[in-house]
Amino acid sequence: MAKPTTYVGSTVAIFLESATVPGTYLRPCGLTNHTVSFTKNTTEVNVPDCDDPELPSWIERGVESLDFSGNGSGILAAEAVDEWWAAFNTAESVNARIYIGKPDDATNGRYWQGKVHVTGFEVTGERGDKAQTTVSVVSDGELTFHEVGAS
Repeated sequence: MAKPTTYVGSTVAIFLESATVPGTYLRPCGLTNHTVSFTKNTTEVNVPDCDDPELPSWIERGVESLDFSGNGSGILAAEAVDEWWAAFNTAESVNARIYIGKPDDATNGRYWQGKVHVTGFEVTGERGDKAQTTVSVVSDGELTFHEVGAS
């Protein structure tokens, strides 16, 4: 059996569009853990057997909507505080990319791009430790899937 090509965990990351250079996506410093989740919301209906309505019916499902949410956590980097705060402290969604693989990996790099809301920006501190942060994002409309090499 051939060994699979794998991704390094640190290449799963949320990038935000630069506020000063539109079209440029930057990875805010400090986050060491990212989780991304895609969900499909479905509706269901029981479909009876026309020849024998007494038989158990099978459930058929239709897709109602698609959703994305993600979060990241790690060290609170002073270089990233203003960026996360600006993205959180607005009623407008912001442009983002969610990468798996390095942004310059033309062979295996992939990303989703679209608008997100930063719905959580949590900062924690404990004596004797470094300040930590957790951020949460949700999609605002469709995220499109891209191969890095196809851009």
